[in-house]
Amino acid sequence: MGTGGCGEYQKRWKVKILNVEIEIAKRMLLRSSPIYVLTPIVFLLRSQEAFFSSLFSALIVATGFFLGAVIMSYAAKISLNFYYFAALFGYVFRLIFIFGFLLLLKSVYSVDNLAMSLTVPIVFLAMLFIEMTMVIKRKDTDLDWANDNSS
Repeated sequence: MGTGGCGEYQKRWKVKILNVEIEIAKRMLLRSSPIYVLTPIVFLLRSQEAFFSSLFSALIVATGFFLGAVIMSYAAKISLNFYYFAALFGYVFRLIFIFGFLLLLKSVYSVDNLAMSLTVPIVFLAMLFIEMTMVIKRKDTDLDWANDNSS
């Protein structure tokens, strides 16, 4: 038996190391998927243009959330200070990303302003609320850091 570190343990026991932030983002996107379906369907009652505006806006917000998780995941691999930096400024970066793509969508495609301006906060706040309730209910305790009580 070797005296190697964590890498040898992973090979021997075939342990899969989770990328926690990306796994949480995937779960959050799956949990909030009814919002991506229901919000555009509600705007379909208004018009087809409102439906597509709402659908694209919801997808842009979801992409922004997932991009934030990817950034934080890779920042955590570099250093803890860079992870803190990504957490602090990642929010601002995501907002710039979301609103930049929304403005691009508006300049390229004829959008329904009401549908777009209501979809973004509905989806954004609903995703945050769903994730907050999952944290309170401790639904993600299977992740490798969730049961760490060392601090």
